Amino acid sequence: MFQTFKKLYQANLTTPIGFYRLFASILHSKTNLMVLLEFAARTYPDRIAIVEGTEQISYKTLYQETQQLAAQLQKEYQFLAGQKVALLCKNHIPFVQSLFALSMLGIDVYLLNVAMNTDQFDFLIKKHAFNAIIHDRNGEKLILTSNFKATCIPTHSSTTGYSIRQLAKQEFPNRYHLKKSSAGKLIILTGGTTGNFKTAVRKPSVFNFLNPFFALLNQLNLGNYRSVYILTPLYHGFGVAALLISIILGVKIILSQHFKAISAGQKMRMHQVEVLVLVPIILQRLLQELQEDPNLFEYNKVILSGGAVLNPTLVQKASSLVPNQLANLYGTSEAGFCVMATSNDLVKFPTSIGKKIKGVSIKIQDNKQQELPFGTVGMLCVKSNWTMSNKTTQWIETGDLAYINSSGYCFLCGRVDDLVISGGVNVYPIELEHILLQHPAVWQAAVIGIPDAEYGQRLKAFVSLQTKSILSASELRIWLKGKISGPQTPKEIVFLEQIPVTSLGKIDKKKLS
Repeated sequence: MFQTFKKLYQANLTTPIGFYRLFASILHSKTNLMVLLEFAARTYPDRIAIVEGTEQISYKTLYQETQQLAAQLQKEYQFLAGQKVALLCKNHIPFVQSLFALSMLGIDVYLLNVAMNTDQFDFLIKKHAFNAIIHDRNGEKLILTSNFKATCIPTHSSTTGYSIRQLAKQEFPNRYHLKKSSAGKLIILTGGTTGNFKTAVRKPSVFNFLNPFFALLNQLNLGNYRSVYILTPLYHGFGVAALLISIILGVKIILSQHFKAISAGQKMRMHQVEVLVLVPIILQRLLQELQEDPNLFEYNKVILSGGAVLNPTLVQKASSLVPNQLANLYGTSEAGFCVMATSNDLVKFPTSIGKKIKGVSIKIQDNKQQELPFGTVGMLCVKSNWTMSNKTTQWIETGDLAYINSSGYCFLCGRVDDLVISGGVNVYPIELEHILLQHPAVWQAAVIGIPDAEYGQRLKAFVSLQTKSILSASELRIWLKGKISGPQTPKEIVFLEQIPVTSLGKIDKKKLS
């Protein structure tokens, strides 16, 4: 408790003036997300809040413009509490302003994936009947080929009406009464690799946000740092959580709409980035770039990886090249952030996702919903007061197979629908993937189950190679001998130029067959 209080004090959150600012922000902005931005503007007014490309904006200006945006959306578009507005954007300042302004008005905000296809988009339009969509150029392409006929507001420029940038810079008259509201719902898409997306609905609460915040503050010392580069999409739960935590800490947030390792490295040096927020595939590419640029991580102190499985080969490589920096955050759209492995945890258990954070309960259960003992593989279930249900009494089934050891560390064994039963033996494709990735010529690996007349199912491995590497299937089979059991032996090995991944960096197994 003392350490928590000390870290909060260092982050200006438990000083008398800090308490006053937070209390005043809650009174003024109610309990919507704008509380966090108002607190940051009161506490760190002149600090740079966001840098995106050649643009930058201070916390004071970000707050003022977001208030103006909320007023203009209410005045010009009659946005009211309870309406549904979708954000169809990549990472930039107008996205952030729109998110907070809509929350201030009590709007239900839908964070949409710009990489979805037209059929998926039309399905969401029909199902949710959005009152409006705020979009950038990436999202505009989807809208033009869709059936959406309601209000569309571009983020950056418009020849026919207002843009978010224009609205945010328009001062509203002092006599104008802005109708504020408690936060609406925050809806994040989940699934959608093939078929249609599901939605994870969460009622954002400043108070429910505190336990995940304390976990990061205590175990990773995030309050000590002043710059964070968010390289994961803000429309994903991991990205938006990183944004909110960064804002309450008053750090400089670097955003990019597109990722390229060379330009990312330039930004890391230019802004002396101390904290990276990314998915494993981006970490893999940055570590590869490190071979060309030894000073790439010169200022970096913490790497937060999440959104996809972090394989042990990548963990060991990061631990060697950038020691004591990597942490793995596990969560789902429905369950939120719930399990964390620090750099020390990953040194001891490279295959673990860590331990549950304070305020979370986890268990492993079988298909009859009976809790399983330590070391037994089953469905990972989570409950906390910041899950999709916002109920501490309701368990969320994550869809992930896992086990917990006697020390409380959790280990993933893949998705429930990834499980392969070969000759009556449970085989977990993730285990073969981890072994394949240990081969020095292998860049990526994915394993699926395929039908087999003799065993019922066998494994099929897909492999992509490191640049300039040469490896045959027979050579790889020889290398695997002694490293795997009989049921883990792949029936087929297929070499691909690149393993397909989703827009969030997860391997897209639905595209493999």
